[in-house]
Amino acid sequence: MDRYDVAVIGAGPSGSMAAKYAARAGARTLLVEEHASIGWPVECAGLLGCKAVAESEMEVASFVLQGMKGATVFSPGGGRLDFEAQTCRAFVVDRRLFDRALAREALRDGAQLRLRSAVRKMSSHNGGARVLTMADGWEISAKVVISAEGVRARLARQAGIASPWVILSGAQVEVPFAVEDPEKVEVHLGEASGLFAWVIPCGEERARIGLCSRERGCDRLHAFLKKDRIKERLLGSPVAINVGGLPLGPPAATVAEGFLAVGDAAGQVKPTSGGGVYPGLVAAKIAGRVAAVAAHEGDCSAKRLCEYDRFWRSAIGRELQIGMRLNRMMNRMSAAELDEVVSFLAGKPEMLRIIEEHGDIDRPSRLIAKMLPHLGLDGLRLAGLLRYALS
Repeated sequence: MDRYDVAVIGAGPSGSMAAKYAARAGARTLLVEEHASIGWPVECAGLLGCKAVAESEMEVASFVLQGMKGATVFSPGGGRLDFEAQTCRAFVVDRRLFDRALAREALRDGAQLRLRSAVRKMSSHNGGARVLTMADGWEISAKVVISAEGVRARLARQAGIASPWVILSGAQVEVPFAVEDPEKVEVHLGEASGLFAWVIPCGEERARIGLCSRERGCDRLHAFLKKDRIKERLLGSPVAINVGGLPLGPPAATVAEGFLAVGDAAGQVKPTSGGGVYPGLVAAKIAGRVAAVAAHEGDCSAKRLCEYDRFWRSAIGRELQIGMRLNRMMNRMSAAELDEVVSFLAGKPEMLRIIEEHGDIDRPSRLIAKMLPHLGLDGLRLAGLLRYALS
């Protein structure tokens, strides 16, 4: 049996970053991935905000396909809100290249990687270490296990970490498409209960079109592709399709005895956009450091590891809470109310300027705080809703 200080399950962005920081802190670290290659299957829209790219600690040239400066938001009734910043605020990335680059960084810092290693069983030694048994019978012992398994998180649930509050059904296709503006993302409100539909340009004649819904994401996407404003711009059949779950709302605790959960496994996903890379990377760095120090100290109890829970919630917990309030607020609004909000904002040049200057898909609460003083008397209802989100 091979022995490690820290074992990380799953070589997605959160897993690779946790392994990197554990190894950097001096822990003997193993990163295990059940698939034969890193970055596959893709279960992400592939749009990263600037903060997410910064948190990756990598140069963007190796994995960025397109820079995004703005967005067009469509309301259910056909209204639209356009805004565009002076500089790039987000990047369309190749997730396979992005994930593999993160894994290489972890290996450079001393982590070991084993592919095609699905964990079939987890048990505990009398001394408290976790024993992981792989599909081929290989066993390892680790003082701390970090689950970066993704939304299913079988081992995290086995360890006693609860599921996220809700898991949305997501689906996305990549298609030849008549893109209106290659530097703008399209957001289509009211097309899915749970989040929204999107069109992410990958060039002038190619786009990723998807949505997340509380149920039947594939069926909802099929219906969305038949909408006139989408169907008339399709230039061919889909060349790729991705499906997966999107967990929203972290559980009350993300630690157990000798065990941490990070990323999708811990529900660390932005409820406003569905993006999990930024919060996952922030939490993964904390998880790697805490796990390494606990292993060296010889105290890997849940009480000791709770430091991870406190630190990551201090860093991004409030942002995720605000995001859940905004998500609930949007899902409770009728189509007419969504039309009203889009029309109101589109008719306020000063609001568009604030969105263009302060828009941030990774930290939307900062934009809300900037907008509130400028809503005026005719925006009282919207102001009340936004204050509820921030409260």
